[in-house]
Amino acid sequence: MKFLSFFFLLVLSVSCIKTAEQVNREKRIESMNAQLTDSQGLVADMVGQIKDMQSQLDKLNGKIEELEYKNKSIDPESFNKMNESITLMKTQQETEGVQLQQIQNELKEQRAFIEKVTASLSSSSGNPGKSQKKSAKTELAHALELVTNNSFSDAREELEALIDHSELTPGDHNKVFHGLGRVEYYTKNYEKALVYFSKIYSRFPKASLAPSSLLFIARSLKKMEKNTESKEAFAKVIEDYPKSKEAKEAKKEM
Repeated sequence: MKFLSFFFLLVLSVSCIKTAEQVNREKRIESMNAQLTDSQGLVADMVGQIKDMQSQLDKLNGKIEELEYKNKSIDPESFNKMNESITLMKTQQETEGVQLQQIQNELKEQRAFIEKVTASLSSSSGNPGKSQKKSAKTELAHALELVTNNSFSDAREELEALIDHSELTPGDHNKVFHGLGRVEYYTKNYEKALVYFSKIYSRFPKASLAPSSLLFIARSLKKMEKNTESKEAFAKVIEDYPKSKEAKEAKKEM
């Protein structure tokens, strides 16, 4: 089947995902700081451009007022051209203003995230005993609660840290992958969602989370406009798990 070929190719191509524990957090902070510096430079450049445009606009407005004062019978063609130039500059200024606001918002989010990560690193390095108080199962339950509450960024961070945790059972690891899959699906990262859900369905097709994982695989394929593969995946849900609630959902969505 075309779906199965696509599915297992996907599993083979993306099965090697690095865990959060293997990632050097300090390097992440350095990278984010570099991005922040680049963004700040971009903001400064845009502010300078907007100021230059405002200065040019003021000069043009001054010229128009001067011409209107000196000669009420100003040439219509010249007047129209000048108005077109002013309109164009205003449009560019508005567009760059919107872009500047977006960049400033992103900078605020980056600063908040960097501060959070830095504080977390300082806390764990200064008092290593605290991070060991919560059990892995407690952390998993909290992370899944974050997913349910749509706190996807925090949920992703906590779940990634649990991917290879030695205290968790295979069933718990399935919950980790399912949680990460939902995070990526609801944040529209459909290819990543396929990776996590396929880890459950391909390895443990009889697991309790397998029907839900296959249903999310079908939904992700549909979102990616892979209509043939998504229909085959929906049909597979109905075929493999005919009495499940996911089968009922698949009939509605295929």
